Amino acid sequence: MELTTLALALVFGLGLLGADSVMHAGSVEVEVAIAPKVENISVDEQTLASRFKDVFDEITSTASVVHPPEIRSRVDQGLGMALFEAAHAQNIAFALQRQMGFNPDTVRFALFVENGALQALVAGRSHLIGNFSQVMALNPGESLMSFVRRCALWGGSQLAPYSTALYLLQQHASDKDFTDVVALVGHAKALLPATPTSFDRALLDNLLGLVALFRNDPKAARKAFDDAIAADPTNAVPFLNAAFTDLQFNENQKAADRMAALIRLARPSNNVLLATAYMTWGAARMGMHDLKGADRMLELAVQANPESSGAYGLWSEAKRLEGDQTAADRLHRRAQETAESFEKYSEVAALYFHLSWRDNEPVVRSEFTNPDVVKFH
Repeated sequence: MELTTLALALVFGLGLLGADSVMHAGSVEVEVAIAPKVENISVDEQTLASRFKDVFDEITSTASVVHPPEIRSRVDQGLGMALFEAAHAQNIAFALQRQMGFNPDTVRFALFVENGALQALVAGRSHLIGNFSQVMALNPGESLMSFVRRCALWGGSQLAPYSTALYLLQQHASDKDFTDVVALVGHAKALLPATPTSFDRALLDNLLGLVALFRNDPKAARKAFDDAIAADPTNAVPFLNAAFTDLQFNENQKAADRMAALIRLARPSNNVLLATAYMTWGAARMGMHDLKGADRMLELAVQANPESSGAYGLWSEAKRLEGDQTAADRLHRRAQETAESFEKYSEVAALYFHLSWRDNEPVVRSEFTNPDVVKFH
């Protein structure tokens, strides 16, 4: 490549490199390698890399009020980086990206054999904790792909502890083994500064509240949600979940007042959360035998989110209490039709559980939980 062409390519590449840095800010770069001396592995490096990255994609695809990091393979480079690589100036490009403030989190998974045993090194750099590294060994009877998944989950816990904990919460909603979730949340909370308010601590406390609900422990759930509210009074989610526990304690007026204050003072801009607020308010009115008030709130919930199967299901219950069986059946059918597609967030208790309006009702799973949430491996 002649000097003039090279100079033009680098100048053009510099502009694209800046665009890459903006487009992929907040991303995680994933790299997978197999040591040359590792034998008897029937899976090629590309397949292992794909599986390792797939686990991260599963973590970040969990529906959440928090925007997860973007997961990128090291081979998924931008056009600007490709031009620098073609000009054999990749090191310059990396230095320029760092100068531009682009310094993505990284994770590297490397398989190797030591003393005849297959092991893996999971290492990288996180903006949360800095450098991390862990050598992990294949357990007796563990398949290679299960081992890769376990390694990816550990890497995810270092790079995105909240997203990983949320993912594990859903994965174990069936067997209710939340040991890893509680341990990960506790570890992540311990790394946070001891400030009076904390966006991150509120998210983590809210997860602990959901774990308590899965264990049918509304008292522990209420404390966790109250802690989350204290840590971040601007987050609507723990307010919604705290009102859920109010209903569990038959404190219907408290739940209604809480939702009225939330909508009046800090109306959620997100329609899914707004619909949940109206649903909760409607359930509270049902508990107080105010069926007209409940009808009004549930109509508002459907207006806020026309695809909310939970709102249709609860409205069907209200109509049945009113004695309008025709409307109840119609709304129940609509709830079933929207159950597989309606958007919801994994941090919200109403995603998993039925809003209780009857006295002394235990925490029970919602009939209209999205099937994707309860698909386990």
